[in-house]
Amino acid sequence: MNQVSTSTSPFCCRICDQRAHGNHFGVISCRACAAFFRRTASGKWDNQKCRGGSCDKKTYYCKPCRLQKCRDMGMDTTKFQFNRDNIPTAGQFQLPPQTFEAYVGRPEFLLFCDTDAPNSKVLIDVRYLLEEAGRLLNNGIITPIWAENQLKKLTQGFKHIKLDTDNIKKVETADQKEFMEMWEYYFITVTKWLMYFDEFQKLNRQIQMTMLQAIWHVFSKLHKYVATSAYQKATPRAKPTEVIIKDVMMDIETVNFDCSWMSDYPTKDVFKFLSAQACKEMDIVGTLHELDPTDLEITYLFAQLCFEYVGKRYQGDILRVAEQFQEILANDLHHYYVEEMNRPRYFQRLARLLKVNNAIQRAIWESRPKMELGRVFNVLKIEFSHPEMFEDSGYY
Repeated sequence: MNQVSTSTSPFCCRICDQRAHGNHFGVISCRACAAFFRRTASGKWDNQKCRGGSCDKKTYYCKPCRLQKCRDMGMDTTKFQFNRDNIPTAGQFQLPPQTFEAYVGRPEFLLFCDTDAPNSKVLIDVRYLLEEAGRLLNNGIITPIWAENQLKKLTQGFKHIKLDTDNIKKVETADQKEFMEMWEYYFITVTKWLMYFDEFQKLNRQIQMTMLQAIWHVFSKLHKYVATSAYQKATPRAKPTEVIIKDVMMDIETVNFDCSWMSDYPTKDVFKFLSAQACKEMDIVGTLHELDPTDLEITYLFAQLCFEYVGKRYQGDILRVAEQFQEILANDLHHYYVEEMNRPRYFQRLARLLKVNNAIQRAIWESRPKMELGRVFNVLKIEFSHPEMFEDSGYY
């Protein structure tokens, strides 16, 4: 992956896309838009129709449209920070802030963080990954695939999921090279795996690529747990702190985590930031040990997690496609349980398996405010040629 140093604004106003100056009325925005909302929030422009007739999605010329944009982004007069954004009513006054932290509007540990200062960003160019995925999709699978249903066809691609316990590498240092190899591995692996799914092959290329860019990192999260479970099962003396990422084993207690290329913050703080999506409330590896799912069940877990996530993220046509995929695979799974496993009462087992996926998605949703705060204060100094590919990944 290519690296280029550049300087960019740390964040933009959600209203006008100009350089932002802070959190005003609950929204990252510039001072001009904050002042506009302060003046007009309780004025005559509220709930009025567009005055100009030419306001589009990016430019808001008239006051009613600009005010509506503020509200759509979440601005609210009840959302203020340390009394800075409160609109006083008649006869009311604002008390002065009690602390210096309140005055500057930042917690103590960020008092001296200058978000307006220029900083050197590391640009990660992932265009070649997209080109490689397109090439793979164009070439298709060399050997024809035959199976009685779609879930079993996807399961034939389980070789792209299953850990080869005889060829595991151990790393003592997690540096830039390891991170980039991980991103590359999972994006290409997901592409190869989904080529076993006929319904995915029928989609137009634009939808395919959009789904791939969203799916790869949720796939990687589940793969880490599934691979770690397989490793611990094959290695009785494995330590609880040893985890598998792609085909690499690292001990998270002893690994030398080099984050100097991605952040100017202390290593321990960056590690905590990147761990925001960890499923702390559920022992996923323990659950997988206990249930010991078959290859077909694991394949279904990967497909259900990926398609449910991408559908909720994009809505519209992609949501309809994702729901169709899930229905097809759920019917195939039902046939597997009832006809092949002679297990008509499989609901409880399936519910326990799906708790794994639910925990992963919940961890992603709950981490979003922290990721947003990280962008505001430039915790990570990484930029991507295709940022949509890294949304919700924990690195953007």
